[in-house]
Amino acid sequence: MATRKLAEFVYKTSFEDIPQEVREHSKLVFLDWLGAALAGSGEGIASVMLRFIDDIDGKNGPDQATIIGKNVKTDMLKAALINGSMSHALDIDDYHGPTLCHPTVTFLPGILALSQQNHLEGKDIITAMTVAFDILVRVGYGAKRIHYDRGWHATSTLGKFGATAGAGKLLKLDVDGLINAFGIAGTVAGGVRQVFGTMGKPFHAGKASMDGLLAALLAQSGFQCSKEIIEGENGFMTLFSDDPDLDTMLDQLGEYYYLPTVSFKPYASCGGTHSTIDMMKELREKNNINVDDVKEIRIDAGKIALDAAGKVAPKTGLEGKFSTYYCAAVALAEGAASPDKFTDEKVNDPRLVALRQKVKISVPEPDLGFALRAVIQMKDGTEYSASTDAPRGDPANPISYDELAEKFRGLTKNVISEANVEQLIDKIKTLDRVSDIETLLDLCS
Repeated sequence: MATRKLAEFVYKTSFEDIPQEVREHSKLVFLDWLGAALAGSGEGIASVMLRFIDDIDGKNGPDQATIIGKNVKTDMLKAALINGSMSHALDIDDYHGPTLCHPTVTFLPGILALSQQNHLEGKDIITAMTVAFDILVRVGYGAKRIHYDRGWHATSTLGKFGATAGAGKLLKLDVDGLINAFGIAGTVAGGVRQVFGTMGKPFHAGKASMDGLLAALLAQSGFQCSKEIIEGENGFMTLFSDDPDLDTMLDQLGEYYYLPTVSFKPYASCGGTHSTIDMMKELREKNNINVDDVKEIRIDAGKIALDAAGKVAPKTGLEGKFSTYYCAAVALAEGAASPDKFTDEKVNDPRLVALRQKVKISVPEPDLGFALRAVIQMKDGTEYSASTDAPRGDPANPISYDELAEKFRGLTKNVISEANVEQLIDKIKTLDRVSDIETLLDLCS
C-alpha cells in the first residue's frame, strides 16, 4: 500500500542514509528559510498573529518554542503556525517548480518547534527536513499538475504531508503511528488559490506546518485514522487529482532524495515571475533602456506565469507579487524586485502602471514551464530580446551558500544585530555539528 510505503521510508531513514550532497543542501534550505522568516517577522501578518496569541494565551502562556524575530515564545503549535506564516509573507522563500509548491515554509517551523522543545541536535533536523521534503514532493508527483490546475494551493495541501513526516520522524513514531499521522494530515488537507495576493496565502504555509505537527502529536497519543489516506477509494489522490501516478510517487523511494531539486528565490515575488524579472534586468543592464521610450514588452512564458502570477492590474503590494505584468515593469524600470518594490505605493506608481500596461504575455504550446522569451520594442522600432531556460536559483541555474548568505544579510539587517547575522550564517553552515538547536534560535531575536 502506498501510504504504508511512505511511512516505512520515513521510519527507516537515518542521518547516515542521507548522501552528503543532500545534507549540505539542507543547510542552504535552512539558511534561506530563516532569512525569509526573520524578514517576514516585520510584516502585517506577524502583528495580527501576535495579537492572536496574546488574546489566546494572555500574559502567562506556554513558552515551548520561539517566534522567529520576536522576543516571544508560545506553545509548539502556535509557533509553527506563526513562523510558517511569517516565513511565507514576503514570498521570498524556496519553491519546487515541478510540484508548484513552497516546501520548507510548511515543514521546518514544526521541526524547529519540536527540536527546541526537546533540545535536539542539527543532525536530527537535517534528517527530518530530508524526509519531509521527499514526502511532500512525492505526494505532489502522485497528484500531478491537475491538482494545482483545479485551484488547490499545493503548498497547503502537499505541505501537510511533508510537515507530518518531519514531525513524525522527530517524535520517533513507528510505521503504524506514521500511517495514522498521514491519515490525520490528509483529512484536513485544503487551501485554495483564490486567496493569492492576501494574507490567506502565507497563512496556508503556517497552517500546514501546524496541522502536520498536530497530526504527529495526535498519532503519538494514540489517535487512529485511515490507513489508506493516499490511495483509498475516497482518499487524497481520488479527490485531489485525476489519474494519479503512484508509481512515480514511489519510484526510487529511499534511493533518490528530492531535496536538492529545490529552487531558491532572489526576488520577493511568485516563482512564476522570476524568469521575467531575470530577463528584464538583463535587457536593462545590456541596453541602457529608457522606459519612457518603450512601446511594448512581449513575453512568451509558461502557463505558471499566468496561472499563479497573472494579475493584470494589481492594486496592492501583495497583489504585485502575483503579477508578471507588474514584475516585468518594476524590474525593467528599477532593476530590482526586492521587498521594498512590493508596496501599495509602488504598485500604484503612475509611471510603473503605464509601463505595466505595455506588457503583453502569451503562453505558447508546448508549455515552457519556467523558461521564457522576451522582446522589448522601442518607439523607434528597435527591438531587444532575451531568453532563459531557467530562472536564477533553479537547480539548473543554481545559487551558492555564499550568495544565499548575502541574501540573508539583506533580509535580516534591520531585524537582528549584525553579529547575530554572522553567527547564524556560520552556525548553519555547520548545522550537522550543532548539539542543541536552542543555541541557534537564541540568535534570532
